[in-house]
Amino acid sequence: MRESRPSPTAWSQELLPASQSEKWSFRSSHRGRNFLVGLVGGALILGGVLPCRGQSAARVHLLPREQSQAVRKDNPREKPSELEKEQGAEEKKGEAFLLVQEVLEEPERIADPPQRLRIRIQAADLLWALEERAGRSLFERLMGEIAPLEVRVERDKERASIEARRALFRELLHRVVRRDARFAGRLIERFEGEAERSTSGLTREALYQEMLGILWDASLAGETSRDVSLFADMVSRALSPGHGIPSVASLLLTSAATSSPDVGDALFRVVFSRFATVPEDSALAVLGAYLGRRFRAADSLAPLEQEARAIFARALARAESLWQQARANPAIALRRETRSFIRSLGSDYLPLFQKFEDPPRVALLTLYAQALAHALPVEQRPARPWSEAEGTVEEQIQEIEREPSARMRDRRLRELALKSPADQARKVAEKISNLKMRETTVEEVKVRQVMDQVARRQLEDAQRTAETLSDFGLRSRAFIEIARAFLKTGQEEPGRTLLEKAYQEALRAARTARRAECLFEIAGLYAPLDSARAFHVLMDASKAAGEAKPEESVTARDEAFGGILYEPGKLSLLYRPDVDHITLPSELALLAREDFYRMRSVSWSIRSPVLRSRFLLILAQWLVEEATREHKDD
Repeated sequence: MRESRPSPTAWSQELLPASQSEKWSFRSSHRGRNFLVGLVGGALILGGVLPCRGQSAARVHLLPREQSQAVRKDNPREKPSELEKEQGAEEKKGEAFLLVQEVLEEPERIADPPQRLRIRIQAADLLWALEERAGRSLFERLMGEIAPLEVRVERDKERASIEARRALFRELLHRVVRRDARFAGRLIERFEGEAERSTSGLTREALYQEMLGILWDASLAGETSRDVSLFADMVSRALSPGHGIPSVASLLLTSAATSSPDVGDALFRVVFSRFATVPEDSALAVLGAYLGRRFRAADSLAPLEQEARAIFARALARAESLWQQARANPAIALRRETRSFIRSLGSDYLPLFQKFEDPPRVALLTLYAQALAHALPVEQRPARPWSEAEGTVEEQIQEIEREPSARMRDRRLRELALKSPADQARKVAEKISNLKMRETTVEEVKVRQVMDQVARRQLEDAQRTAETLSDFGLRSRAFIEIARAFLKTGQEEPGRTLLEKAYQEALRAARTARRAECLFEIAGLYAPLDSARAFHVLMDASKAAGEAKPEESVTARDEAFGGILYEPGKLSLLYRPDVDHITLPSELALLAREDFYRMRSVSWSIRSPVLRSRFLLILAQWLVEEATREHKDD
């Protein structure tokens, strides 16, 4: 029986420009050929449900591009004509457009709203590369959808809801900033009134702070230009009257002091101009930190001579005021901003005073800084070196063993094991009396040792340590990291050997999402080496994702273990994702270049709508890059 085909949704029809919809349509639906393309096209329209058009699935017709490629394999001297190049570029662009459309329709099957929006945000980024106007329009729509989003949380509902929305805004802004930073700013400007109230406290200033950090990171990575006026505008918008200077603005200032002084000086002047509207201690601490980095090695304060002198006078006056308060009341309670300012007196202002101020003023600031340092909490005062404060590992073990409480003794031994050198850590861990805590601590010590050995390029030692891990999933993950290190240095043979070991350990591991993720990463590492092997592992990964069972979660401060569990990324006892949170390696795009339609068949085998969407995004990204590259070449 033939399946009925629903018409595309209204929003998906908007994606294809009217003038090009005929050009980009799949021709097999009305010409009776190019069946495989028609099959994909039907899947796109139905969002993954394969159509039945009365044609045999066993008959596969090649696309014109594939036919010409097959001919050229037999006739290597024959080069594609200009017309073939142009047709190939248009065909890839059409396929990319339809695949992006499918990715946008796929999230309708995703139950979790944040996950659904996150997929659509990534698809909107690809759509922008194909049709900028449509991409902008979709980003505007998504910005409006995040604010009223309903987030399912179990406890601390309001805070968790704000953080979930903030993460989505961060994801959206991160992608828009790379495309058009000023457009991202205009999106935030519209975030007001009902939208701002529905987020229960997430303000426009908070979004400007997010954008400021994203903009700086993008400029450091070379993804955007360092537009001084744009940075100054964002800092001005991120400052909220009556509130302290945001940490992102402080970090940006101190970073720009050495890497981009022109940007830093402009931002310094913005904060300086807003001095009266923010808490004095916060402004003095941030501006002092900037001046300390900017001029510590300089011979003059130019081009900020006037502003710097004014800040020096304010800092000295504020230090004197605090010193008098501390003398009158030694138990004075200090706010966070005030503690930051006091610390900056010795670390930032005093070196500057010694270089650019008169001796009497230097003496005064020295007096105030030393006296106020004693008003700080003990843990924030200058500390002695660790070895002097705590002694050797052997001395600490002896001191811990005098602890009368077995529970406290085990907790202290665990803490000592996790911070001791690798050659002594296992010896400390073996002294823990609680069996579960001892086994967990020993495993964590081994994990840390593997990571340290990989970082130091001691890869053979890391392999031997990884082989002693008791969990097959952790062992597979360790072999993956070691193999990755081998391959990065061009050592293909030992890298492939480790990949095979990682594969075998993953097959022996429990049926969890961790196991599936390991297999996906092994396939990604194989992709540039051996596509046939990569496809084989990829099919195993898809099957493993479908078989995955939930794992019992472990909290970071589990009292049964006596403290924070060691957490070095994915190679960790804490890392226990579900299938929807599996990350896919970008190297899988190399397999799309090798056999795109085989990759499409893999996507149909993935059950999780979220994971399938991520997989389709990788394919779409490859198609978009190929289409845009060929258009540039033309």
